[in-house]
Amino acid sequence: MEEIPVLENIRYSVKNHIFDVHYGENKARKKQKIESVVRALDKGNISREPYRRLCAIESHLPREGVVSKERQKINEKMAQLIPISIVDINTKNQVDQSEEEDIEDEDIVQEVINAAGKGGYRNIKDILQYLVSDLIQKRVLNPHHLIINLRISGDGRNVGKKIKHVMITVAILDDKNTLHKPNHHYTIVLYPGCKNYDSLSHMMAPFCHDLRDLKDHGLVINNIRWNFQFYFSSDWKFLAICLGFNSANSKNFCPWCTISKPQQGNLSKEWTINKNINKLIEKNNYYEGHSRKPLFDMIPLDHWLPDELHVMLRITDRLWSLLIAELVEQNSFNDTARKIIIDEMKKIKVNFQFWQDQGSKTWNYTSLMGNDKLKVLQFFDLTKILSRRRAAIVRDLWDKFYELYIKMKDPTTNAEDFKNDAKNWLTLFLTPSEGIPNTREFKKGLYQPDNITPYIHVLVYHISEFMTIHHKWGLKAFSCSGIEKKNHEQVSYFFRKTMKDGGGKKKSQSSAIVEILQHENRTLFYNHNNIPLNCQNPKTIHIKTQDI
Repeated sequence: MEEIPVLENIRYSVKNHIFDVHYGENKARKKQKIESVVRALDKGNISREPYRRLCAIESHLPREGVVSKERQKINEKMAQLIPISIVDINTKNQVDQSEEEDIEDEDIVQEVINAAGKGGYRNIKDILQYLVSDLIQKRVLNPHHLIINLRISGDGRNVGKKIKHVMITVAILDDKNTLHKPNHHYTIVLYPGCKNYDSLSHMMAPFCHDLRDLKDHGLVINNIRWNFQFYFSSDWKFLAICLGFNSANSKNFCPWCTISKPQQGNLSKEWTINKNINKLIEKNNYYEGHSRKPLFDMIPLDHWLPDELHVMLRITDRLWSLLIAELVEQNSFNDTARKIIIDEMKKIKVNFQFWQDQGSKTWNYTSLMGNDKLKVLQFFDLTKILSRRRAAIVRDLWDKFYELYIKMKDPTTNAEDFKNDAKNWLTLFLTPSEGIPNTREFKKGLYQPDNITPYIHVLVYHISEFMTIHHKWGLKAFSCSGIEKKNHEQVSYFFRKTMKDGGGKKKSQSSAIVEILQHENRTLFYNHNNIPLNCQNPKTIHIKTQDI
């Protein structure tokens, strides 16, 4: 068939004035392009003012007003399908002053404080109604196996020293390939305020009611009744709050078994998951250390999982702090040692500093991110600050812990082998001293039972159980890195955006929260409707002419 050219537009200029002439209009193509621009702006977190400037340079871009109208249309359409509710929070803001600030930008901190008192909520049933048909089409869900596995997670990010940005999310565990992506953890509850039992209980009351209903009655979607299994994963502190349990430094510290701190050094004792959520529902203090009703009382205790990332982070923190404590004990923690440590950190490309608190005169040091902690764990040369014999035994402990961490993330790891390796590692950790102190034959051991942390206990006694129980998913499926990244991005972008768009205290009280949840609704819209992030561009033909 002969291809017939179709004239669509002409551009010409008269006396430095440029004119575009368009013949007809493909409305469907135009709408798709505008939707793609809206998606690209959302994905790139590009706010209105920078886009206006681009439009002033490139005339072929849809005008900012047109883009804003399209965004508003999507918001209104999605609000009919997944409404956003604003909830009042009547709790006093407080933050644990011992915790480090995750976000220090003073302007963002103030915007989050201004927004305190208002929280946002989306109904999990609405989100499921919107998602399930796509998940069936992608063969993530099987309409002949009517069970959906939901993973609930929570995170509270310190914004300055006065307030937290708290979020509760749900992910579809069956969608294994997307669990590491922040956008596939769907925000249900969002608020600036306290990460404590009362605030969470108040904000999550509708969500917990919906979860109980899903557990008891399922959910009918397109004439098919789906049943649900629930899982919960977070860092230790968030998990303990939601469980109505003690803090990690208490005598009874383990959410899963009845160990107490004096029993930590007894390696002959086997500790297994022996608590039952139904006992805690009947009597909140049935087990020592529990005092309040579990917020997620519909989830069995062996479905409450520790985050594998935090296992690595906190145990690495303990190993490093024990190293520093040893230098202090030997009176070796001086300016020379600190310089050696900083220089060694530079060699392994880790940004690290020491500084002294002016009041207490205690020395503090940089809190490292996960990847930097792994570098230290693997590559820090301990012989620079310890004797060769001492460095060898400490290095052996560090190396074996790193091996455990890699095995913990590997879904093919044999749980029984991991359990034996972990117990051997704890035995190494508790290596006793040999000989008489201050003699040539004396061989100093490693650490004491008091140095065992809750995360070490979980690594040794419970991780292998979770590997067995949740072998279908693997522990990596319960990592919280995606949620933490999502929380950081939300605070950093949306509260700064509210400020730049003329926020102020009165305006921003709920606008940033609403914008975050609208952004999530739009992301669902883009995925559901396959809105592309690119469009077919015309081929350009250059005709060389003589300059006039």
